Amino acid sequence: MRKYWQIVKITFEEYFEYRLNFLLWRFRNFVSFLTLFFFWLAIFGSRGELLNYQKSQLLTYVVGVAFLRSIVLASRSVDLSGQIRSGELTKLIMWPLGMLQYWFSRDLTDKVLNIFFTIFEIGLILAIFKFPLYFPKNQVTYFWFLLFVIFGVFLYFFISFTIAVVTFWVDEIWATRWLFGIIFLEFFAGAFFPIDILPNWLTKIIYLTPFPYLVFSPLKIWLEQLSGFMITKAFLVCLAWLVFFWRLSLSLWERGAKNYGAYGG
Repeated sequence: MRKYWQIVKITFEEYFEYRLNFLLWRFRNFVSFLTLFFFWLAIFGSRGELLNYQKSQLLTYVVGVAFLRSIVLASRSVDLSGQIRSGELTKLIMWPLGMLQYWFSRDLTDKVLNIFFTIFEIGLILAIFKFPLYFPKNQVTYFWFLLFVIFGVFLYFFISFTIAVVTFWVDEIWATRWLFGIIFLEFFAGAFFPIDILPNWLTKIIYLTPFPYLVFSPLKIWLEQLSGFMITKAFLVCLAWLVFFWRLSLSLWERGAKNYGAYGG
């Protein structure tokens, strides 16, 4: 574990070396949060309830999206694609490191920094607007919420790693990652709006995908809008997808690493 702790320290140092890049990334996330916040604030207006959500619940959902973006949807494994194309992966393969452990260590560093800034940003908005947040009344809810967040962290990591490993067979993966890993994934994860406001038939289809268990399901649990049966069902589906992408990412990595030619500079 000591060597992975060193990876964490090195990743922190990289952020301080390229501070402008990180600040611009945080600015993008902050603007996204403000846009979503003011959008729903304007939609509600003076109404107390909309789309089966009370005002405090939906604004809590928006705050929760910003928080879960920093924990679940933050990732450094995207850099793996560039290292495969450039040939920099060669030195990593020669190190006595497990690739999944290496990239997960970098991911954790990214998440810790993002959480710190997100808490500051959310706290600033709450201090200015002073709107009430919704907090669960049942103590068990906190356990399920935390469990789903942890599962979401691992699920997104394996999805992100799987997309990055495809670079072994495709020269350019950025367009695919942007379309699938950001636009498509975040849309169906509920990062823009609660997916249960969509038509019922479409919502049922989305529930079968891995995406709603990254953001939407944890927040629905926090808002206490899921029954015990629905939580159990969501847990089993999430677990199945987690095992699937774990095995898929390992399989693709092993196959790709065997054929890796270390082309590039």
